[in-house]
Amino acid sequence: MEKFLQIAPHSLAIVLSHTDASERALATDEKLLSHRVGYEIFANFKAENMQHFWNKKVTDAISDTFFLGWIDEHVLLIQGKEEHLGALRESWMRRSLRPPQGFFIKYLGDVSPISMSPISQSQFIPLGEILCLAISSMNSARKAVTQEALMEHLTICFPVPEDWRRADVVPVHKSRSIDEAGNYRPISLTSVI
Repeated sequence: MEKFLQIAPHSLAIVLSHTDASERALATDEKLLSHRVGYEIFANFKAENMQHFWNKKVTDAISDTFFLGWIDEHVLLIQGKEEHLGALRESWMRRSLRPPQGFFIKYLGDVSPISMSPISQSQFIPLGEILCLAISSMNSARKAVTQEALMEHLTICFPVPEDWRRADVVPVHKSRSIDEAGNYRPISLTSVI
């Protein structure tokens, strides 16, 4: 497993602020405020900037960027190819990047890739937990939990790896004559976990 994973390479953060008129309109209609989610604001940002028909670089950049997140109710995270983000940076510096309706852009900046350190899982689930999960699942599906039904459910939901089902059987000599089959004990050699 990799030690660190890069989560958000090639990203921009756009810090937005409500315009005064939009704040007053939103304050009077709380229902509208609750429905303005990040993706809708991103879609409006794209629509506003797709109107740059005279600047193909910006329209191509806008069409190929995608929504990455909405943080703290005013930071829009977008992601795209580096050349497209460069076109958006350039448009911002020239003051031609348009904000979504009801907002103005306070800042635009690069987001350093976020590093994530994965947490490893153990290879095994405790038997008690498996039984509780299986019984809970069967109860949710309104299935009667009998021993046979539980065993069937366990083999479907928690299959045993194929390697664990195979074994090489080797005869090991116990005692006396090596010519008699009854003097050997079968030993199963299974895979190492």
